[in-house]
Amino acid sequence: MSGMKWFLVALVGCGLLVFYVSRSRQESSPQAPEQTDIGQTAESLGQELTGQVIEHSVLRKWNPNNDFRGLGLEIMVSEEATEDQLVELIKTLAAASDHVNIRVYSSEAAYREEQSQSYGEAYQRGYLLFYVKNFSGNGPFDGFNEIRWMQQVGNLPHKLGEKVEF
Repeated sequence: MSGMKWFLVALVGCGLLVFYVSRSRQESSPQAPEQTDIGQTAESLGQELTGQVIEHSVLRKWNPNNDFRGLGLEIMVSEEATEDQLVELIKTLAAASDHVNIRVYSSEAAYREEQSQSYGEAYQRGYLLFYVKNFSGNGPFDGFNEIRWMQQVGNLPHKLGEKVEF
């Protein structure tokens, strides 16, 4: 091939590459989440939300038991969140996976106390619930699909220790 033919081939190749990259950026440009204070919202996690789900921030995300299909979340919601809103949020977040662990807090201070294992007033007031779902066929909590209410002081202390099975 002559130098001119190589130049044209390279030019066409570069043009195709630029077209491909710009097209893939347009198709995959993420929508701005409703809230991004601390982390990601469920929308930015790529889950389709249905109904009216309360605002929440993801404090930490992981894969339970290193299962790439599993979903582990520690999230923060408003202190005014109601029992019904929390149940709807859990159902929505957990719908797409068979192995889910979610802890819900109403303050960053409660989350920090949990992490440092110093269970003071912020923890007692701000740790709302723990949710576990395991339909994977193995591992801890196999066959579970339930919320356990944890708040000791605040809007939901009457629920402390109760569990809601799905």
